[in-house]
Amino acid sequence: MIRSLFTGLAYLLLTVSLAASDWPLGTFEVRNTAGFVQEGDVRRTIDVDRNAGTAEIAGTEGDGLSVKIGGTRIHLFRIEDGLASIEWDASGTNLLHGVDIQALLGKETPQNVPGWGASLAWPGAGSVQMVLLPLRQNAYTGFLISRPAGRIVVRQMEFRKVSGPSNRPGSTGSADRRRADISG
Repeated sequence: MIRSLFTGLAYLLLTVSLAASDWPLGTFEVRNTAGFVQEGDVRRTIDVDRNAGTAEIAGTEGDGLSVKIGGTRIHLFRIEDGLASIEWDASGTNLLHGVDIQALLGKETPQNVPGWGASLAWPGAGSVQMVLLPLRQNAYTGFLISRPAGRIVVRQMEFRKVSGPSNRPGSTGSADRRRADISG
């Protein structure tokens, strides 16, 4: 009985650990990479800020993400059906399209591309929707959508891991073990 209890507990811990590490967490460089403003039927590209910021992304309970940018912590909730539940009109712009994100992840259906999002108050923009989607094993794309004064403003952001190769294990202990294996 103790053996089956231990086996069940080990399985549960392994499953939780694997789920938490499915997508990249840690420190990311953030850049605005594209955007547009739409007033009525007229859409114009907005200049992007080429300066990079820094964000910390961590997992939260319930399969959410916590994003800390410039001292502000934003809690994003897992979006049911992922990319399939998100619609945006990127036609005539240089924003990523849903099929681009799906192809970069090598997923057969948009339901297999996870997404996180929330509605929140953003300084200087009022109420906005923020969506985060994985791009690769070491990056996310994000969209910040606001509707000030009857306009639609969409900004696309890219979050890239700051240091280390994309396949580096998350724990610092593994690097120490590799050093010990090489030197000993």
